[in-house]
Amino acid sequence: MIRSIFKRKGLSCDDVMEVLQSYLDGETDAATARGVAAHLDDCVDCDRESTVFKNIKVSLASNAAPVDPDIMASIRAFSDRITSGEIE
Repeated sequence: MIRSIFKRKGLSCDDVMEVLQSYLDGETDAATARGVAAHLDDCVDCDRESTVFKNIKVSLASNAAPVDPDIMASIRAFSDRITSGEIE
């Protein structure tokens, strides 16, 4: 399980992007989940990113055929490049 990163008053966008997928999958601890939820309530950019992740998750879940692991790896790599700032 993801360790708590909720050590200061609020989470930065970088903090949220680091754990967003785990948060959406319900894999963060309660303190981190509260911190991420509070940040998403206040940050339009991070909330928009969470909506994209949610839509991808719903789309993948509704796909009847299994998703090719290479495609998933490519999507994760692309997501990592976006969150690292390599791609705008």
